[in-house]
Amino acid sequence: MSKELNILITGANGFIGSHILKYFSEKKEYNVTGLVRKTSNLFRLSPNRYNLIYASINDPMDKIIRGFDAVIHTAGKMNFWGTYEDYYKSTVEGTVNLLQASVRGGVKRFIYFSSAVVYGFNGNLNSSEEKELRPFHDNYCITKTIAEEKVMSFKDRMEIVIFRPATVFGPFDITITFPLIRGIENGLIAWPKGGKTLTSPCYVKNLVFAVERAIHTEEGAGEAYNISDGNDIPWRDFLSMIAEKVNSKPPRIPVPAMPVYYIITIIEKFYKIFKSQKQPLITSPLIAQVRKDFSFSIEKAKRLLKYDPPYTTKDGIKESAQWYYQFKNSGI
Repeated sequence: MSKELNILITGANGFIGSHILKYFSEKKEYNVTGLVRKTSNLFRLSPNRYNLIYASINDPMDKIIRGFDAVIHTAGKMNFWGTYEDYYKSTVEGTVNLLQASVRGGVKRFIYFSSAVVYGFNGNLNSSEEKELRPFHDNYCITKTIAEEKVMSFKDRMEIVIFRPATVFGPFDITITFPLIRGIENGLIAWPKGGKTLTSPCYVKNLVFAVERAIHTEEGAGEAYNISDGNDIPWRDFLSMIAEKVNSKPPRIPVPAMPVYYIITIIEKFYKIFKSQKQPLITSPLIAQVRKDFSFSIEKAKRLLKYDPPYTTKDGIKESAQWYYQFKNSGI
C-alpha cells in the first residue's frame, strides 16, 4: 500500500481501538478517522491528528466508508454478558454491514479483530491457526466465530486480515487489566488450579504493531493470525509480575476449577432470572479460560506479517501498573 493512507478505525473509543487511533494519528503518513457512537464515552481519547465520525456500525455506511483505503474493525459488543440477539446484531450484522459498504466503497484492506476465544476453552497448547474453531457456549464466543466466518467469505472481494489476539492487557483496559490489578493489590489470594495453566499475554502495544504490519503486508492477506507477546507463561507467573509492580503478594492458594465453575454458573442463572444488565464479577467463560491451557503459536504472524513483538510482557505490565495508579486516582 502507498503512503498517506486513509484509515477508518471502528470502535475508536474502546480499549484496543483507542490505542490504534493514537498510534496511527501520530504518524504523518496516515490520515486517520475514528468511528464512535453518539453515546460513546471518550475518556480514552486525547486530542491528536484525527477525525471522529459519530455513527453505529449498524447504520447505513456507504457515505461514511467512501474514500478509505483501509478499515480496522474493532467495534462490537464486548465482555461475556448479554443476550444472543444483542451480540448477533452488533458483532455479526454490524460487521456484515460494514463489509458490504467497504466493498461498494472500494476499500482495499479490511482488518478484523476476532479473538482466540474462537478456538474454545477445551485446552490450547501452542495452538496454531489450523486448529478447528469450537467456541465455548457463550454468546460472545459464538457470535465472534460466526462474524469471523462472514469476514473470511469476503476475501475474494477485498484484502482481508483477521486477528485472533489472546489475553490482551494494557493501559485503559477497565474490563480485565484494571480489575485484575486491583484484585491483586487488595490481596487476591486464590486462583483456580493454582495458576498453573498457560496463557498467552498480549500487550496492547504489540497488537497495535501487528496492525501496522497487516496494513503493509504484501503476502499475508486472506489469512487469520494469532497475536500475542510470544511468551506463553503460567498464570501464576503473569500474576506474580503484576504483584511485584504493585508491591503486593501474588495469589498463592490453589482452588479446584470445576467447583468454582459450577458455582459461577449458578450465580449467572440468578442474574439471568432477574434480567440483570450488569454482569457478575466473575463469569463462567473466564473460569473456563483459566482452568485449561490457553496458549497459541504466533509463528504464522512472524512468517507472513514479519511480526516481531517490540515490547515484552514485563514492559506491558510496568506501563499498565503506572496507568492503574493514575486511573484509580483520577475519579473517572
